[in-house]
Amino acid sequence: MKHWCFDLFITLVDIPGDMPHERGLLGVGPEDWRRVYECAEITSRHDRGLVTDPVEMVRELTAAFGVQLGAAGEREFLCRREARFHHGLTHVRPEILDTLRALRLRGCALCLVSNADAIDILHWADSPLAPLFDHVIFSCRVGMLKPEPGIYQLAAGRMGVSPRDCVFVGDGGSDELAGAKAVGMRTIQARHFARRDVEGADFTVDEFRDTLTVMEALQ
Repeated sequence: MKHWCFDLFITLVDIPGDMPHERGLLGVGPEDWRRVYECAEITSRHDRGLVTDPVEMVRELTAAFGVQLGAAGEREFLCRREARFHHGLTHVRPEILDTLRALRLRGCALCLVSNADAIDILHWADSPLAPLFDHVIFSCRVGMLKPEPGIYQLAAGRMGVSPRDCVFVGDGGSDELAGAKAVGMRTIQARHFARRDVEGADFTVDEFRDTLTVMEALQ
């Protein structure tokens, strides 16, 4: 198969855990941050692009934790978040870049399909990944989220094929593999950054370079 869709975060890039995290300004630990951040309705609104102003986004996020930081605290919150995502986007593992280049050399079209908000992708253009993709779909720019069928159908349409002619590669967060499979895509769970128990994977790879082996099996 010659048409490939890839998740971005925790598939192609990992966000570093050893840099100053914005949650430290709120006085919350990782579990509380995940519990509120991943479930908050505002996160969905940001990922859909309903709010794109970074300062407004920061204020909504901090309010979800019942905290008001003030102007200086909001600037530091934004600075920390932006720095973490900038580092992740610009420090990509060489084997990931090499594998994507190998797919392109074999005639494959590549489409990025990512749930992301406007802050997450501020530095996408600086990433060595950016020139490797023929098409890029960020949820905050198209108003759709994985695992909704529309975002996968949009990706296939951008490449000029049916979803059944596409492969989707992701770590499995946001039920993305099940969503891709539901529209007819073949699916690969990439587990090099995170080993999740997920539904919807036709194949699993523990090393990203092994997607090339799967490609050969799908020919």
